[in-house]
Amino acid sequence: MIFGIGTDILDASRIDVIVKKFNKKFISRIYGQNEISFLDKKLKNKNLFLSKRFAAKEAFWKAMSPQRGDGLLFREIETLNDNNGKPYLYFTGKTQEYIKIQEKILQGNLKFNISLSDEPPYVIAFVVISLAQIK
Repeated sequence: MIFGIGTDILDASRIDVIVKKFNKKFISRIYGQNEISFLDKKLKNKNLFLSKRFAAKEAFWKAMSPQRGDGLLFREIETLNDNNGKPYLYFTGKTQEYIKIQEKILQGNLKFNISLSDEPPYVIAFVVISLAQIK
C-alpha cells in the first residue's frame, strides 16, 4: 500500500549561491555525515550532488507529510548509493525514531524508494513510501 509520494524540483544554482555564502555552516546544518564525507572525495560536480540530496530531503518530507516540529531533521535524512550506484534513503537520530514510532502506530513496516535525476541546472527527486502491514 502506498503511504506517501513526494517530489521536488530545484534549480541547482540556488544551492550553489547558498553554499558560496554560508559554506560549511549550511552544509553541516543540512547534510548528514555520510553525505559530507563524499564532498571530500573528488566529485565531478559537487553542486549537483548537494542539490540532488537537498531535493531528496524535500521530497521525503512531502511523502512523509509530518507536522512542523515532529522531529525530522534534514541532516538526519541522507541519500546514499549502493554498490551499483542506486540511491537509497538512510535515517539517523530523531528522524529514525520518528519513523519507528510511525511504524508502530501504523502497525507495519515503511519502505522507502527514491529516484534522482538532473538536467543542469535542474535536479529532481521522487520518493515513494510504501507500507507493508505486519501480519
